[in-house]
Amino acid sequence: MAFVRRATAVTALVIALAACGGGSGPVRVTGAPVPTGAAAESCRKLLAALPDSLGKGLGRRAVSPAGVSAAAYGKAPVLLTCGQEGVAAGYQKTSQVAQVQGVSWFSQEADGRTSLSTPTRRPQITILLPHSLDAWDILVTAAPAITTHTVSTVPETPDPPPGS
Repeated sequence: MAFVRRATAVTALVIALAACGGGSGPVRVTGAPVPTGAAAESCRKLLAALPDSLGKGLGRRAVSPAGVSAAAYGKAPVLLTCGQEGVAAGYQKTSQVAQVQGVSWFSQEADGRTSLSTPTRRPQITILLPHSLDAWDILVTAAPAITTHTVSTVPETPDPPPGS
C-alpha cells in the first residue's frame, strides 16, 4: 500500500509544479507529505536549515500553503519535500542508489522530471527537478541539512583499512 501512496504523491506534486507556470511568486504545493510526531519536528528543522540557494538560478522561493512540508527553488522549480511515508514505487532493497555526501539517493524519471528520494533515511526526503538540471550540485548543497535532520535506517559500513 505504501508504494501506491508514494506514486500518487509524486504525481500530485508534478501536477502542482506544472501548474505554477515558472513565475517568481509562491509555488503552490499539493500532495505533499504531512508528517506527524518526531518526523514533523525533524522536517520543520530540516526545512529551516536548508540554504537560500541550491545553485545558480536556484534561489529559494516561498511555498503555499504556509506550513507545507516542502521547499521550492528556482523558476522550474526544484521541489524538496520531507516526511513521505513508504518508499518510491520502483524502489527495492536491491535497487541501485547514488551516494552523495553520506546520503543514498534513489532516482526515477516521471513526466519530464527526475524524482530523487532517500528510501533509507527517516524522515524521507524527495526532490523533484526538471531533467535539464544536474542533480549533483543540488544534492551536495542540500546534504548538510539532510544528514543533520534525518536518520539513516541502515547500519553504517566502516571504510576498509588502507591497503586492503
